[in-house]
Amino acid sequence: MSKVKTRLRILSDGRIVVGPVVNVPKDLQGVVKEGANIDPLTALRLVLANAVIVEDESGRELGLVEFIEKLQREIDNTVLLVVMDLLKKGKKVMLSPSKKEVVLVNEKAIIKPLNEYEDIEARELYSMVDNVLKQGYRFLIAVIDMHGDVTYYEVTKMSFQKINRGGGIA
Repeated sequence: MSKVKTRLRILSDGRIVVGPVVNVPKDLQGVVKEGANIDPLTALRLVLANAVIVEDESGRELGLVEFIEKLQREIDNTVLLVVMDLLKKGKKVMLSPSKKEVVLVNEKAIIKPLNEYEDIEARELYSMVDNVLKQGYRFLIAVIDMHGDVTYYEVTKMSFQKINRGGGIA
């Protein structure tokens, strides 16, 4: 006999609506409310915990692969891989407002996901690190290799001294 589960319905506009709430993890009780919209990361966390059944708008049940395919319309693949890796490790995460970075909620850290073949300009990296550190967060880069494995690197700010043409430091 299968355990009764909460149902989530993914609407055509990307919203995820909660059905009658049954047996949700304790830390999400009160957060997951019947009829409310929930964010994709909370939905993913519930799916990975096997606490919910996901349906499309017509009521057809979706498997994990179909659910993730629908999430990919809202969240970039590299971001989604990092989120899934962190959720498996028991981390609490949320997306940045741009949905291009992942925030480690209890650790005051922001993670920039990159594929191993992706280039990033030094200016862009410097600017990101500078902005994140000014906000009091740690900055990490998550590099995803071609096998889907994720490696994390913490980036700290570096200062480069200007060099005079005569060879001395300005």
